[in-house]
Amino acid sequence: MKLLKYLQYIFTLCILGTSILILYLWNIQQDLPDHNISQYFPNEITKIYDEKYELMYHVGNRDRFYLDYKDIPRNMINAIISAEDKTFFQHQGFDIRGIANAFIINLKNIYSKNNNNYVGASTITQQLVKNILLNRDQTISRKIKELILSLRIEKEYSKEFIIELYLNEIYFGRRSYGIASASFNYFNKSIFDLDIHEYAYLAALPKGPNNYDPKKNYNRALDRRNYVLKQMEINQYITLEQFDYYSNLDIELYEKNNKKYKTDYKTDFILDFLNSNTFNNKNAFYIQSTIDQSLQKISEKSLIDNLALFERKYKNWKGSFKNLEDILKFENDHWHIAKVINKSPKLIELSIINSNEIIYLSKENNLYGPKKISPNNYLNENDYIFVTNIDNSFYAVQLHEINGSVIIMDPFNGNIVSMVGGVNYDVSKFNRATQAYRQPGSSIKPFIYAQALESKKFLPNTLILDSNILLDQGNDLPVWIPKNYSNKSYGELTFRRALETSNNLVTLKIGLDLGLNSVNTFLDKINFYNKNTNIDVYSTLLGAVENNLLNLTKSYSIFLNGGYIVEPSIIKKVVSNDGELIINNEYFSCNYCSFSTQDRSYRTPIIKPQQEKVISPQTSFQILNILEGATERGTAKSLNDIDYPIAGKTGTTNESKDLWFFGLTPRYVIGVYVGYDAPKSVGYRETGSSVALPIFKTIIENYLLNYKNINDKFIVPSDLILKKVDKDNGEISDGQNTIIDYFTKEQLGILENINRIESIGGIN
Repeated sequence: MKLLKYLQYIFTLCILGTSILILYLWNIQQDLPDHNISQYFPNEITKIYDEKYELMYHVGNRDRFYLDYKDIPRNMINAIISAEDKTFFQHQGFDIRGIANAFIINLKNIYSKNNNNYVGASTITQQLVKNILLNRDQTISRKIKELILSLRIEKEYSKEFIIELYLNEIYFGRRSYGIASASFNYFNKSIFDLDIHEYAYLAALPKGPNNYDPKKNYNRALDRRNYVLKQMEINQYITLEQFDYYSNLDIELYEKNNKKYKTDYKTDFILDFLNSNTFNNKNAFYIQSTIDQSLQKISEKSLIDNLALFERKYKNWKGSFKNLEDILKFENDHWHIAKVINKSPKLIELSIINSNEIIYLSKENNLYGPKKISPNNYLNENDYIFVTNIDNSFYAVQLHEINGSVIIMDPFNGNIVSMVGGVNYDVSKFNRATQAYRQPGSSIKPFIYAQALESKKFLPNTLILDSNILLDQGNDLPVWIPKNYSNKSYGELTFRRALETSNNLVTLKIGLDLGLNSVNTFLDKINFYNKNTNIDVYSTLLGAVENNLLNLTKSYSIFLNGGYIVEPSIIKKVVSNDGELIINNEYFSCNYCSFSTQDRSYRTPIIKPQQEKVISPQTSFQILNILEGATERGTAKSLNDIDYPIAGKTGTTNESKDLWFFGLTPRYVIGVYVGYDAPKSVGYRETGSSVALPIFKTIIENYLLNYKNINDKFIVPSDLILKKVDKDNGEISDGQNTIIDYFTKEQLGILENINRIESIGGIN
């Protein structure tokens, strides 16, 4: 009887336990997420590339690039199966034998204390479920959910699809999600270019990327890599000879420079554009920018070096740091941090941090401040300072107070190949190339002279009297008596000579002759201000209305491209993460480019620029040629020693608050701005020529070291006739005081009529 009663209790407990288990599983099942993974696509981050498809910036913390199963190298699949789930292609979602084997192997490893490799029991399918459908809670309910979902997924989806998702989803460390990004971040190679031992190392990582970092524990990482290789040999994916060879190779990882992928002025500008165009809220994008990283680096270093050397004329030394941690907050990619280790009367000895290279500062190159203080007096031993290398000489430099910006643009399509928005993005994210609106000063003059030629009221050799004028400004304002920068007048000047020397009074007379309303209409036509101005103020003619560097640089493009407006662009292509082409900037339209074999006739394709022409190619080149004269004998003549075609225009505002230079070459238009964020004088009688031009000069000199093409030249449009002109009186002459000038046939006809009238006394 007792036995029967015990059996009844046991039976009742079994029924109760089974009921509880069924209810428990039912509740778990009710709480399961949808196991439909067919629509799942791992979020990829937006990536910004330069013009050569070199990665510039990751947007977000997860680096991922999705690969289809057919594109995944077989050795990678073999390695991951060997490391994680050798019966993957046989089981139905879980592996009983694998669980038992893992338990035994791990038990042996614990007791032997000779092996740190612990074997997991979860299948690849279970790991995928945990990553994309569940959380990582270490609970029984989560494991049961994981098992149920794994069984369902295995029933509905192919093994190939499951491992495809797994290899694109799993975390490999170094911000890498998926094997494609892991390959680049660990080896700086495409996943298709790895060798067997490298596939094995990647396959070793999902178990714990931080645990198998060679920098932290090389032997542990090597053991884990070789364990994967051994499993590949056991599973007959590689031979014993291959195992012996690859297991004796070192682990050599790429030292990834995460600073390379920091946001900066140019990436901010790109992302601002992306954010203002949501493109139907796509998840991620691949952006090919127009940036040339070589020119970008040249521009950045040229700006910060030149401004640092300029500023020491006015600013005393305050650039020493007592602690390395303090100076590290302000480091940049172009200056070195160095420690003063010894001082002698002629040289200061320093050690560059991180490389331990010993360098020397000469006294002559490093006199600082208005009183030219010797480095022996302003540097102390154990000081940490910034130094920069210029032409193989080192200079002590300090953080800037002055600021500036640089734009390099392709004038033929508007591509921005370099954008530097300031001297230090980490200190100030304000982009002085796009957000700083400042008075352009003399930079406006070439556009007034271009309108003057277009109006046919003036010729390149027209004589204009440089003399004082009085201008009634109205509205109870005082009479304006404008002056030249030198406070002198120079008598009669040719149209060309007045622009070459940036003469204020002649420019005003030309503008007044054209009329303020006419000038404003022309500036609106060329989109000079990106908005309608209609400002009826005389000072407009001398650049009093504010503009930014990007828009001014764009406007100067018309003198290089034959008179077309180009719109600045920093993006070539945008592709969504599902392969949709979102943006493809085209600068030409083509009629009759598409045809089929069924068409009855063939028509020659007609390709046209999509930009609007605002001045004639002849006027465009005439102004360009005059600005080339400015680099030979005018305000930019310090560029005369560079053997390369360059035209240029300086810009200086009242009290030297805003200084500009625009350099035009056969390939690029380069704009430079210098000024303080809170506008004040840059320095007594400083000009665009003395401050902004040297930055351009450094850029072009470094550019020519790597890119010089002796065939580069400005393109002369048709219908222009060369004449020798006396540079002082403008007369066509064969004398010695002549320069080459360009005229249209119509202009020569006008000139001939003027000379005929003068010859009979019609004009005095």
